[in-house]
Amino acid sequence: MMRIAVGPLVCGSLLMACNGQHSAHASVEGATVDTALGGAITDTAQIAEYIVAAFEDSKGNLWFGTNGQGVARWDGNSLRYFSIGEGLIGDVVTDIAEDRAGNLWFGTHSGASRFDGKAFTSFGSAEGLHGSGCKVLVDHNGGIWAGTSEGVFRLHGSRFATFELPVLVTDTPAYKMAPGKVWDVFEDSKGNIWFGRDGYGACKYNGSTFTHFSKKDGLCSNNVASIVEDPQGNIWFGSITSDFPEYIGEGGVSRYDGKTFMQFP
Repeated sequence: MMRIAVGPLVCGSLLMACNGQHSAHASVEGATVDTALGGAITDTAQIAEYIVAAFEDSKGNLWFGTNGQGVARWDGNSLRYFSIGEGLIGDVVTDIAEDRAGNLWFGTHSGASRFDGKAFTSFGSAEGLHGSGCKVLVDHNGGIWAGTSEGVFRLHGSRFATFELPVLVTDTPAYKMAPGKVWDVFEDSKGNIWFGRDGYGACKYNGSTFTHFSKKDGLCSNNVASIVEDPQGNIWFGSITSDFPEYIGEGGVSRYDGKTFMQFP
């Protein structure tokens, strides 16, 4: 399995009619979409104008989360879309992950959906998962985590429960969208779970205790949007320039070697 870090990426224009089974074919720029087959594209075409998530599953399929057209799967031969009409909980797909059983998890602005290859099972507010911009992590024990605009959640059985993160003691947080929003959830090679937070920096959870990292510790910004680990075990943090409530000109990348930070503004 491979998780690909992708920002908003312009990949050409694609328009798709989403009328369920009522239309045999829908017109797409450079392609024909057969909506009766769940949105299979029968000719070559770009995926969508904005791709906000990309993922390769254990079978070698490539999945692309779009900003309003659901998720697209490329199996090496054809491109197929899955959207609300097929059971996906939301058409803005912000993250993709795969669990031990081979189920695909899609984070959206409306919650998360689990896809077993045939049908979707969705988790929204009614199932305890609140907030938008859902990021999904499957940890090394098979646990399912979700980070949203309203914090962190863990799956217990058929419901998500809030996983409380301590609030970093700081002055007025310089946030991008919502104070405490969880931009990213990541597990490192040692089994630590990291949370990238809006206005509160990064937080590491080792299974029992929390460690906070902020600008005071060496981060470029307290807006941590993405986290990844390199082959040497360094943890990298990508930050977003803040412009709300006021523009503060921060941003860039920070590398943490376990002791000190190096900034790449």
